[in-house]
Amino acid sequence: MGRVTRFLGGEAFAHPRLAAGSLLVVCAMLLGAMFVPVPYVVEQPGPAIDVLGKYDDKQVLSIEGHKTYPTDGSLMMTTVSVDGGPGYPVTPVEVMRAWFDPTRSVLPRELVFPEDQTAQETTLENSVQMSSSQQEAVVVALDELGIDHEDSVQVSGVEQGSPADGVLKPGDRVLAISGASADSAEAYRALAAKTTPGDKVSMRVERDGKKLDLQVPTRDVDGKARMGIILADGFEFPFDVDLGVGDVGGPSAGTMFALSIYDELTPGALTGGQDIAGTGTIDEKGKVGAIGGIRQKMVGARDSGADYFLAPASNCDEVVGHVPDGLQVVKVEDFDGALHAVQTIAKDHSTKGLPTCG
Repeated sequence: MGRVTRFLGGEAFAHPRLAAGSLLVVCAMLLGAMFVPVPYVVEQPGPAIDVLGKYDDKQVLSIEGHKTYPTDGSLMMTTVSVDGGPGYPVTPVEVMRAWFDPTRSVLPRELVFPEDQTAQETTLENSVQMSSSQQEAVVVALDELGIDHEDSVQVSGVEQGSPADGVLKPGDRVLAISGASADSAEAYRALAAKTTPGDKVSMRVERDGKKLDLQVPTRDVDGKARMGIILADGFEFPFDVDLGVGDVGGPSAGTMFALSIYDELTPGALTGGQDIAGTGTIDEKGKVGAIGGIRQKMVGARDSGADYFLAPASNCDEVVGHVPDGLQVVKVEDFDGALHAVQTIAKDHSTKGLPTCG
C-alpha cells in the first residue's frame, strides 16, 4: 500500500504523527489564547439593595439624634457588577459569552477606567464617590424639610496601605492642619503641601463627636509629601445619618439615598408599600444626573421584585427599547420630580400621568 499523504493548511505532511502533533500544538495555543486577559470590561446586573432595609444583615440607613418614622415598601438602589477592571481581568471566553447575553454589555476598558489605574486607586475612587453621593443626598433631603446644616471639609477617602491608613478615617471632619484652620479642601491641601516628604502632618479632626489631635505620616511621591488621603468639601449635619452598603461604591445611588432619608424623617410610608427601584446621581441642588449601566440596573431591579423604576432623564436614550417586561419606568430630572413620582405611585399604584422615556 502506498504512503498516505495528509494536508493541513495547504502543506503536505509525510508523517501522520507529525501532523497530529502539530495539530495538538495549534489547538493548545488557541485554547490558551481563549484565557488570556483582554482589554474589555463586562457589565452585568448587580443586586438591587433596599435602602430602607438591610444589606449583609445590617441596616442600610441609620439616623440618630432626630425623630424618625416607621415606613413600608422598598426604595431600592441598583448596582452593576463590572468585570475587567484593574485587578479583575476578563478572557475572550467571558467576552464572547457576554456578547450573546442581552443582559450584559461589553465595553473597551479605556472607556470605563483610566489607563494604568490600579485596583487600589479604583477602590479609593469608588469609595470617595459613594461618600460624596451620601453627603449630597442628606443635604437634598434636609433642604426639602427646611433643616439647616453647615459646610465643612472632610476626609472622603483613605488609600489602603498608605501612611494615613489606620490613622485617619473616611468621614473625619478636618478642623486644622499644622495648627491652622481653613474653609475649603483646597486651602487645607495647600497647608499639607508645606510638609517635607517623610515628616508627619499635624491634624486636628472631629470623629464621632470627639476632637482628635493626630500625627499623620507621609511618603515621598515625586518630591512631594503625600498622606494617601482625599480631602473634599462636605457638610456637617445637626444629627447623624449613616448609610452602609458594604463594598458597593460609586455615585449613582444618590437619588435613592435622598428619597430614603426623606421617607424616614417624615410620617407615613412614602412608597405606600410599593417596591420602587431607581438610580441617578444627585447634586446638592437636587439635580439628578446620568449614570452608567442603566440597562443592567433595570434587569437587576426587575429580578429583585421591583415594579417601578426611576431613571435619570439624561439616560432615556439607553432606556427606550430595553425595559424588562413587568417594569414601569419613570424619568426624573430632579429630586422634586423623583419625590412626586414616588408619591404618585404610592397613591395610584400606577405611573399614569408621570413622564416616561418613551
